[in-house]
Parts: sequence; structure tokens; C-alpha cells
Amino acid sequence: MSMISMKQEPPAKAEGDTTCCAQGEQPLYPYGLSLSLNSESMQKLGLSFDSLTIGQKMTLTAVIEVTSVSAYKEQEGTEANASMQITDMELAPAKEQTREQRLYANSTMNA
Repeated sequence: MSMISMKQEPPAKAEGDTTCCAQGEQPLYPYGLSLSLNSESMQKLGLSFDSLTIGQKMTLTAVIEVTSVSAYKEQEGTEANASMQITDMELAPAKEQTREQRLYANSTMNA
């Protein structure tokens, strides 16, 4: 299965919007997609804080359990949410992609 970027798109300006200034900096990714690990969790995964650098890419493989699903109606439509608990996981250095894999990321030939 291909990875899907969860990066948020900047909010679109409504037609006729004459606002001169930005609404402030928005987060790059939606709430809830950040993962924080304490010392015990790092030890279980065989990682040390000394081995990590800011900006380093890693691959996360996880098993999750759905803990809640909800939906509610708003004026603009229906909003749905799901909560999930990671129960098992593995972290590994990110695999470097070849030039061909980057160029043909959506191709079935990479499977």
C-alpha cells in the first residue's frame, strides 16, 4: 500500500475575500498525528535519545485498535471522528527511495 501524505493544505480564500493579512500560522499536520515517546517506550523500541536527530525520517509500522467512532451534523455538513490506540509498533530508519520510485510513486510497478 502506498503512503498518503497527511500534510494539510492551506485554507483557500473565499471568492471576494479582501482580507489583507494571514490568519496566523497553521499546523502542517492535523491534530492527533504527532507521536511522543517517553524513555521507557524508547527503550522497548531499542532506541536512545542520542541516536535521534531533529528532522530524521523513520518508518513507523503499527497495529491500532479503534476505540471510538462518532459523527455529528453541523451547518456545513457532517463531521466524523475516530479515535485509535496504538497497541503494537515498530520504528526503523526510513528506506531511501530510488529515483525511479520517486518518479513513479503511484505506479503499480513499485508494488
